[in-house]
Amino acid sequence: MWNDGDPRRELRGHEVAMGRSSSEVVVLDDRVIEAANRAQPGVTNINVTRSSRLHIGPKFVSVTQNVDNTEVVKGRILGLELVSPQNSRRLRCSIAVFVCWAFVVASGLIFLILHFALATHPSRLNLDITDDWYLRRADWQAMPEYEIVNLNTPVPFVLIGHSAMEHCMDRYACIRNVLAIQSDHQRRGWVDIGPNFLVGGNGLIFEGRGANVQGVMVRSWNTIGVSVMFLGDYMTAVPSQVQFDHVNVLLSELVRVGVLRSDYIIYGHCQVQGAVKTPGINLMRQLSHFEHWNSTNASVCIGWNK
Repeated sequence: MWNDGDPRRELRGHEVAMGRSSSEVVVLDDRVIEAANRAQPGVTNINVTRSSRLHIGPKFVSVTQNVDNTEVVKGRILGLELVSPQNSRRLRCSIAVFVCWAFVVASGLIFLILHFALATHPSRLNLDITDDWYLRRADWQAMPEYEIVNLNTPVPFVLIGHSAMEHCMDRYACIRNVLAIQSDHQRRGWVDIGPNFLVGGNGLIFEGRGANVQGVMVRSWNTIGVSVMFLGDYMTAVPSQVQFDHVNVLLSELVRVGVLRSDYIIYGHCQVQGAVKTPGINLMRQLSHFEHWNSTNASVCIGWNK
């Protein structure tokens, strides 16, 4: 028989009324505490297979499952969607082709860069003549050339011609003549003054195109010879000894630096190109002042027998 104030009696009566509830109770310090109120253990890891909804305790948790095929992952890395081994093989082939073409293009670019960086650009040889009678292009204020094409040195020939202009003996008169010749030649479409060197009546030698640069005076001979133009019209003017002396010094220097062969041959313009008067009858008669002059075809020069 229970006492009215016995809590255990009240509890059992409650169990009968509730149909024997499954909840457990604990009596502690005269208080009834439901076991359900106790802290539940936490879930740290869970493996789910083929499930979109999961019931954990009193809560439903939605689970989204993303499964990436290995080939698809590789394809996404390369910006491609691959879904089969066949596509994987195609990808490898595409990559191989791309790498080969990239190698070819890179090699070509490297070759071009090295070619232009290491290529020897045409330049004018500076002769070691320090005498006052030798005037370089800067000394006579030459206009810039449009192009320089170097000779394939050493060359075997020297061609002598004349300007057929007014004869000059004064330094500045000869400079004016040389500037006029350069201007005329450039108007003709030539890239610069025609001859390699020019010689004034007072023995002044002017650097024209220069020692190792291809000149323009006699077609088909420009690539195999050095041209020397005497300033003046030597159909009437007479050359002086100083002109021959200074030209001989010039030619010796050209041999020394390798522009001329040591066995070079000198011709008058009319000897290699008929029906022309250059270098003039008076100059032709004195070409024997040059040791290397060859008289072949000299008789065909116009006015030779006059």
